[in-house]
Formats: sequence, structure tokens, C-alpha cells
Amino acid sequence: MGRNQGWCLFVAAAVVAALLPSSTMAGRLELKNEISGVTGVRKLKLSVRCWSNEDDLGWDTLKPMQSRVWKFTTMNMWPFQKTEFRCQFRSGFGTTSQDVVTVFSVQSGFRKECGDGGDECIWVAKRDGFYQRRIVRDENGRKSFVDILKSKWVWKW
Repeated sequence: MGRNQGWCLFVAAAVVAALLPSSTMAGRLELKNEISGVTGVRKLKLSVRCWSNEDDLGWDTLKPMQSRVWKFTTMNMWPFQKTEFRCQFRSGFGTTSQDVVTVFSVQSGFRKECGDGGDECIWVAKRDGFYQRRIVRDENGRKSFVDILKSKWVWKW
């Protein structure tokens, strides 16, 4: 009897696992430096330090028109929804109003902010501030982008 119950429990668990949505998904994070219209190399550079729950990606400096891309797998099943990337940003114009900016989170509300599909988040530094580049699709399914100002540069030092 104990053996049959164990077998039934195994089969039931396998069926439930097969019916659940995928617990992982691919994620993509891109940071771009589009600061322009300034003289002086120092003002054009963007310094970035990013980390996730598991990895510290360290500091990096992006020259004008450079970008950094990270691809990763996210855990997307309650209670394990924890993939999150945070960054600090410094430019010749200052820093973002928040010291630490969440630039990717597996939480569905955050992913919707990124735009169509929600598995790709793009952030852009410009002369006047820091933007989230939202991905949108038109009625024909063509991808386009809308930049939304998230923070003006501020001086905190």
C-alpha cells in the first residue's frame, strides 16, 4: 500500500509539473550611452556599476554610443521570483536621483514597464537624464521604441 501511494504521488507531481507554466525565461538587459552635444570627453562618459542577487558585474565606463548587454536566465515561479539587476550611474552631469536603480526585475509589473514581451529592458543615458526605452509594436507587429525619462541628472557630491 505504501509503495502504491508513493507511485501515485510521483505521477501526480509529474502531471502538475507538466501543466505549470515554464519556470524560467530568457532575460536581456541593455545599457546605452547616448550622451551627446557636449564638448569635453569627461562629460560624455557614463560610469556604471551593476549587480544581481548572485553576481556583482563591477564598474564599467561607456563611451558615447557604446552599450553593454547582459543575457541571463530568470526564475519566474512563485516563491522563487527573485532575478533582479540593480545599477548605479555616474556621468559628467551628475548621478540619477536614486542612488540605486532597479534596471531589471522578474516581477510582472516591472517587466510590463519594459514594453512588449517584458523580457528585454533597455536603459539610455542622455544629456538631460536617464531614460527607460520602452519597446512597443505597431498594428503590423513592427518594433519601435519610446524613451521615458526616469531621472534627471542631479549633483549629490
